[in-house]
Amino acid sequence: MAAKGQATRQANKELRREKILSVARSLIAEEGFDALTISKMAERSGVTIPTVHNLLGKKNDIVSALFRELVDRIDDVLAEPEMVDPIGASEAFLDSLVTLYAADEVFYRAAFLGGERLGLFEHEMNDGVFRKSIKVAERLCDRALVHGYLLGRVNSRWLAQQLFGSQRLARQDWVSGYINLAEYRQHALIGMLITFAADATPDLHQRICQRIDQVAS
Repeated sequence: MAAKGQATRQANKELRREKILSVARSLIAEEGFDALTISKMAERSGVTIPTVHNLLGKKNDIVSALFRELVDRIDDVLAEPEMVDPIGASEAFLDSLVTLYAADEVFYRAAFLGGERLGLFEHEMNDGVFRKSIKVAERLCDRALVHGYLLGRVNSRWLAQQLFGSQRLARQDWVSGYINLAEYRQHALIGMLITFAADATPDLHQRICQRIDQVAS
């Protein structure tokens, strides 16, 4: 009975945690990042302020949890075994991002702006969004190398940073309202393909050039 009671308490704890995160997403989307306060989250979630702190921590921790959730979703997509061709993997990677952003564009724009202010993308953070995203990109490069798409003359770590940089620059333009999601995908994809071209086999290099021409037109 004790074990069953413990499992029930843990399940209820997880439900409250998910509800608070859902409320946090709604607050950011409806009122902007600055409207996200512990007191508002507690009130809308029907819990006390200490409960929010106990379950999720401070505001920084809550926003960080939202972004780790995003990176984990992308990670799940790239974990599929067929994602080995750099062109297909790049397009699938960006399609997963566009799908997520399009589902709640206002929220993601506001959250990215807030995340930058809180330093959630700092390179030095061991468990930050930057490091997790780089790991996803490195795995993509390693798979491409193992399956003979890349020559291995450029270190995967440097390729991964450039891949991440390509989509991050395009994302910043989208967040700032300079481009729409379709243009974000176009700009990011071309940047990623150019990065892969630096270490591509002759066959892949030719296909990359053809795909860039198609995307650019």
